[in-house]
Amino acid sequence: MTRVSAPTQSPVLVAQDLSAVSAISMGVAVPLLTAFGQQLAILPTSLLSTQTEGFGQPASADLTTWLPATFAHWQAQQIQTHGVLTGYLGRNQIVDQLTEFIQRQNEQLVVIDPVMGDQGALYPDLPADYPDHMRQLVHAASVIVPNLTEAEFLTGHQVTATDTLQSLLPILDALQVQLQPDGHAIITGITLADQQGCVWLDDHHHVQFIGRPILAGHFFGSGDVFAALLTGFLLHREPLDRAIALATRGTFWALLDTNNAPRERRYGIVLSSVMAAIANYQQVGQFTPRLN
Repeated sequence: MTRVSAPTQSPVLVAQDLSAVSAISMGVAVPLLTAFGQQLAILPTSLLSTQTEGFGQPASADLTTWLPATFAHWQAQQIQTHGVLTGYLGRNQIVDQLTEFIQRQNEQLVVIDPVMGDQGALYPDLPADYPDHMRQLVHAASVIVPNLTEAEFLTGHQVTATDTLQSLLPILDALQVQLQPDGHAIITGITLADQQGCVWLDDHHHVQFIGRPILAGHFFGSGDVFAALLTGFLLHREPLDRAIALATRGTFWALLDTNNAPRERRYGIVLSSVMAAIANYQQVGQFTPRLN
């Protein structure tokens, strides 16, 4: 059965950083969402010569004056968006500009990856009050996909143990109340037993977990792949639980390809298998890594 996408006469807004080198952030979101058949409105929040890890200090361009001019042009041309995916934004001013824009739109789906920290700390280039600004953006979200550190910054809750699903219920509850009505919080990067994956609340207020085998080492851009895949499946009106399962599966295929590729990981994620799987999904409704 061929899947029917959400209406595509208006584009999906993709707002995150764009690196000239490395398949991360916008460099993975654009091809993945395009493969899903989505028309896109691409909004780079910063332009970088490379990603920020593994290549020294990248050259960058400040786009804080370009964003409001772009929004004004879109408004003048009556360009409406029907969905949003955000990733790394990097500046309070950009977060605020994007929050204002989204609040003026009649968005069907707003997926926010509040990229701002890991391992208990904010990323070093972000101001201390960045979580306050991100919290305002999150209020407009249908779905958010923070890691545990970002969830703690958004809520003020400290999680001392993640060895049981029940231990994550309070922070999931605290996230849920910040979102749009019927919104969903998905915390990524959770390790249980020998798997790593994500947790969320189902319709019965039970904590659910889905994971994948843990691969050694760090993969630059894995969260960006998950967020883009999740957005693509939700735009195809997949139920949340199934969209999370499919996005987790596709992310693992991409990590396997990257793990086996003869290139340095700092160049980002290899998308060949997951792109083939999306093509198969578009054609026959089956998300498998190779066309048959």
